Amino acid sequence: MNEYFNTNKKNWNERVGIHKKSRFYDVEGFIKGRSSLDRLELEELGDVKGKRLLHLQCHFGMSTLSLARLGAEVTGADFSDKAIELAKELTEQTGLKAEFVCSNVLELDEHLKGEYDIVFASYGVFCWINDLNRWFEIASYFLKPGGELVILDGHPTNHLFEYNEEKKEIEMIGPYFNNGPHRYVEDNTYTDGDEKLVNNVEYEWAHPVSEFINSAVKNGLRIKSFKEYPFMSWNRYPNMVKNDEGYWYLEGKDLPFTFSMKCVKEKFILTLLSDK
Repeated sequence: MNEYFNTNKKNWNERVGIHKKSRFYDVEGFIKGRSSLDRLELEELGDVKGKRLLHLQCHFGMSTLSLARLGAEVTGADFSDKAIELAKELTEQTGLKAEFVCSNVLELDEHLKGEYDIVFASYGVFCWINDLNRWFEIASYFLKPGGELVILDGHPTNHLFEYNEEKKEIEMIGPYFNNGPHRYVEDNTYTDGDEKLVNNVEYEWAHPVSEFINSAVKNGLRIKSFKEYPFMSWNRYPNMVKNDEGYWYLEGKDLPFTFSMKCVKEKFILTLLSDK
């Protein structure tokens, strides 16, 4: 796995500088007080004031710090050292209180201790994870009994579709089940700007809905809700339309583009990390 991990880390380290300058992230606006959390994230998280919250795969920490603005005691974790450096810079510039840890999320127990009221992850998270059961094991490990796991991301069926330039529409290509890694070469990141990536190779994995459900159950997590939405927070396909809330959807296509999942760690189950 080192080859895939190191390749993805180089890719994301390079993205940090591009993202920092982008209108998409609007770092200047964030420093002035803009929240980077959208409606779905806020609804699923609920009131975080006074809660200990661990944000997994936090990139350079804008959403983590947005949660600090809401009164949460936050810790962010990401595998990109460049992202964590920028997250710490933003912490100083905003005067907010937050901790950041640089670690592969699947090895986070080696770099961080403690229990949290909420473990949170959203958008662009799970396609980078080769072992989803291990990810849920880590999330459960850091949750206190009765604590909640809150996740949002692109729906697993997104991997079934690709935009066909000739037909000017999306078509089904697969895969749905996890038979990765899948190697992609992407010259541009998902934000605005024309800057090309030098480290443009990335590896991704697909995870079906059943894998999320089984991974939660296996790690002592009771599923409170699983929701699906016919829109997403970024413009995945050229023929998508943006609504008044800033979400993107396909006119005339009733497809699931985003999902949310909320779980609670059962108080009577002792979750142990498996041997490495």
